[in-house]
Amino acid sequence: MAEDSQVVASFQKNSQEEFRFTITSFRGNEYADIRIYYENDGDFLPSRKGITVSPESWKSFRSCLDELESELRERKLLKDEEGDG
Repeated sequence: MAEDSQVVASFQKNSQEEFRFTITSFRGNEYADIRIYYENDGDFLPSRKGITVSPESWKSFRSCLDELESELRERKLLKDEEGDG
């Protein structure tokens, strides 16, 4: 899909997969892309597991993430910044 992409951040999901947060260009437009990459013969390749968000939809997407985080905190599924439950 992507014509060009710049990795902004990433973190390991498990020993063979990682989450990558990129700015991706496609057909002259730029998007935020959050995707799982998997290792194949030493190379990391993008999987179909992910989401691409247009800049126009970013604020709505971010708002939904904030709501999800609030719910996770309410259910005590996230630790606070100091590492306490």
